[in-house]
Amino acid sequence: MKRIVIISALTCAIAPTTFAAQLYFDARNDAMGGAGVASSDFVTAAFVNPALLGQGKTDHIGVILPAIPYSDDGNPRYAPTSFGVQTDTSSAFLGALDNVKTAQDAYDNNTNVLTAAAYANALGEFDGQRMGVNAGTSFAIALPSKALSMAFFGNSYMTSIATAKVSQSDIDLANGQNLGDLDSKVNLAGVSISDLGLALSMNWDADIATVSIGISPKYQRIDTYSYDISINDDGLSEFEDGFLDGLDKQSHFNLDAGVAIDFYDTFRVAVSGRNMLKKDLEIETTAYKGINQADEKMLFTLAPLVTAGFSLHHNYATLTAEMDLNDAIGFESNSESRYARAGIEANVFDFLQLRAGIRHDLNDIREDLYTLGFGISPMNLVHIDLAATVSKNGAYTVYQDGGFSDGGLNSAKTTGDDAPYGIDGFVLQVSAKF
Repeated sequence: MKRIVIISALTCAIAPTTFAAQLYFDARNDAMGGAGVASSDFVTAAFVNPALLGQGKTDHIGVILPAIPYSDDGNPRYAPTSFGVQTDTSSAFLGALDNVKTAQDAYDNNTNVLTAAAYANALGEFDGQRMGVNAGTSFAIALPSKALSMAFFGNSYMTSIATAKVSQSDIDLANGQNLGDLDSKVNLAGVSISDLGLALSMNWDADIATVSIGISPKYQRIDTYSYDISINDDGLSEFEDGFLDGLDKQSHFNLDAGVAIDFYDTFRVAVSGRNMLKKDLEIETTAYKGINQADEKMLFTLAPLVTAGFSLHHNYATLTAEMDLNDAIGFESNSESRYARAGIEANVFDFLQLRAGIRHDLNDIREDLYTLGFGISPMNLVHIDLAATVSKNGAYTVYQDGGFSDGGLNSAKTTGDDAPYGIDGFVLQVSAKF
């Protein structure tokens, strides 16, 4: 029998993000609850608030590289150094998938009426389950200056929805104890947005404050896709071979803008607007339909997101908080959320940075997200930053029943206070300032 492990492999490959509204990853900001409108470093300012580019150190150049080349026995290889991945609402999907695998093993080992009925029931429960998946990478070259600061930047962000589509014939054949190859599939539908832009920022100094204004005009390539992945053993290879050919490519011009006011180089207030030119995207998908039924359209809206925040910053500590002023819009099938974010950073001798934060949905649609991370900055030249996000029913269980534990992939469907907490995303970023 062809095994369902192919989908498990795909799930693990893309699971290890509910930062979808941000459309970028930044290890420092993401470790601080995703807050960065008033506290971002000048190297990453272009992604969140271009005004902060002008408040960086004018004697530094900042660089973020998406990968570092190296040689492996004479063969060129690339080590990723700036990327993030995250899942959203993954527990029901993973739990149903785990039940299918368990039932399939029992069916293979001892095919009878009971194991066949359990297998068919598990397939039926897996049908229609969804998991959101986000992934991204970025690069930047930042040149702060007292007159006109600028940064050349690129950012690529993919947001997808995986939907289980179980064939009724598989369920019927399982009930009949005659199931061989599986016809069931998982539909992966989503949007990939790649930015290439130039951020510009100017400062005006006053007696008590420095005012910075920034803009980031950018070219956007937008790829939409919908692909049915067979859960048989050959499904992944078919997906790899056909995915790029199935992209629907579009071009778009967009603009980010921001303002920041820094009082006494200690207290900063800021506002930013990202993707100020709205664009609606339609994706032809079979995600809502059964096997061999007609396609439908999934709508994704790339909409402006305006955020205001403040930060208290010092050489040894930073405290920041911010709030979205409008609802975040993405897939029409997902409920709209509006987030408040807060985070703190402690800087130990300019060598080690410890960070933590929280993100809360003001519309009470999504659970609170807890974040933590750290950075290492030897000689304050190379900066290595890591962040992880933790939420109820996260993909990899780390806390349950009042204690920390290595629970593995979360297959629970528990809700409320008894729900386990798990890691559902991580971010790595390597940058340099010289």
